[in-house]
Amino acid sequence: MITKKQNKVLAYIKSYMGDKGYSPSLEDIRKHFKLSSVSTAHHYIKKLEENGYLEKENNHPRSIHPSDVGMTNIKIVGSITAGQPIEAIEYNFGTIAIPNRELDNNSNYYALKVSGESMIDEGIFDGDLVLIKRQETADDGQTVVAVIDDNEATLKKIYREKGRVRLQPANKTMLPFYRKVVEIRGIVVKIIRELEDNNSYSKFIDIIKNEPITLNSTRKSTTEINTKAKPFVQWVGGKREMIAQYKKYIPKKFNNYFEPFLGGGAMFFYLQPKQAVLTDNNIELIKTYEAVRDNPEGVINILLELKSRHSKEFYSMVRSVDRGMDMFLELDNTEIAARMIFLNQTCFNGLYRVNKNGQFNVPIGSSLNRLICDENGIRNTSKLLQDVIIKYSDFDDTLSDAKKGDFIYLDPPYYPVSAFSDFTRYTKEKFYQEDQIRLKKKIDKLNKMGCKIMLSNSNCDFIEKLYSNYKQHTVLSSRSLNCKKDKRGKVTELLITNY
Repeated sequence: MITKKQNKVLAYIKSYMGDKGYSPSLEDIRKHFKLSSVSTAHHYIKKLEENGYLEKENNHPRSIHPSDVGMTNIKIVGSITAGQPIEAIEYNFGTIAIPNRELDNNSNYYALKVSGESMIDEGIFDGDLVLIKRQETADDGQTVVAVIDDNEATLKKIYREKGRVRLQPANKTMLPFYRKVVEIRGIVVKIIRELEDNNSYSKFIDIIKNEPITLNSTRKSTTEINTKAKPFVQWVGGKREMIAQYKKYIPKKFNNYFEPFLGGGAMFFYLQPKQAVLTDNNIELIKTYEAVRDNPEGVINILLELKSRHSKEFYSMVRSVDRGMDMFLELDNTEIAARMIFLNQTCFNGLYRVNKNGQFNVPIGSSLNRLICDENGIRNTSKLLQDVIIKYSDFDDTLSDAKKGDFIYLDPPYYPVSAFSDFTRYTKEKFYQEDQIRLKKKIDKLNKMGCKIMLSNSNCDFIEKLYSNYKQHTVLSSRSLNCKKDKRGKVTELLITNY
């Protein structure tokens, strides 16, 4: 499915070719839609190519042309809750065009709009459309349209248990439903995110533009375009300074690379592997990586607006955006990314920390003159991330895809060695002792499969005993969180490997 803006670009290309006999240039597209840059036009063209709507001859100017893609209009018959069940009533909410190649000629399809957040861990969000293949049966683990009780419908994963059916949400904060009788109305075969992919500013940007220009931040980056990408966010516990000690322990050869506790991604940026799966359970962080990959110019443009207005009062205003959650949920990935990078660059010590409500609560740093926007750094990172899989996921789900010969680097929240270790919390969910044990069990399975594993963690009795059957290497790390410089210093950590 293409977005509304991409559809307009496709229509413009067809119209242009009908009038002139050849395709428009990227500059023609930029001018017609009043885009901020040619790279934004290129982004639309690339997405249309990826979805099969455009074809392009390499090394030829004005060589794009529409593909001959057959389409079928699928009815949107109503909405379905990804939460508490609602009455199942069908309406006609129009249609959505789906390429024929994505449909089975012998099957019947319909579409529903999703309401609620019980399936977010499956990548199904409030407001998405889901394409449903109409059938009355489903395998365990499939996401289904289930009708229960008095004609109430819900979207859940289905599992059959002794004497009952479990309808399981894909959201760790929600409980399953249990029923003896469940009617299946179809299975989800495609998720369609109808985001309006344009350059219009939301309320967040309108608020920014109403703030006065300050020019407190004048630092400029020395990063050059097309140089090696490096981490673009600071992360407490990040391993940028540790790589020198880790080098000799990194395997020389491996297949795919997995980093399920991504954070600042220092190991990924050091290795820059051809194949990688990067995940984290911090949804803002993942949206930030996605935005830098998919729309670097949009992130840069907003960051420059933020930079030109930086002050103590402005910092507090930007930080408080997540207190008005209705507005915060309306932000697109580009805005979320710009806000996160801005706060990361201007807060105390580059610390990312949230309160129990998931709200960013770090005070401003001591100096107002911060870099804030490393334009070429963001562009370089975007190029590196183009073929990388980025997902919001728990480590257990992420590592289910790992295979023999893959390299997995794990940098989980460290096991606490003091009463104040939770100061480094970076999601509202804590990583408890049972999570450390759950991680160890997963590592044991991966070890038996033949994966190459490296883990960083605290140097303490609990971790030493937990990983007593693996190789343990002691490394030195700088403690930098204390507000008093004389309290900062070197501490030992464990680097654990299975090879």
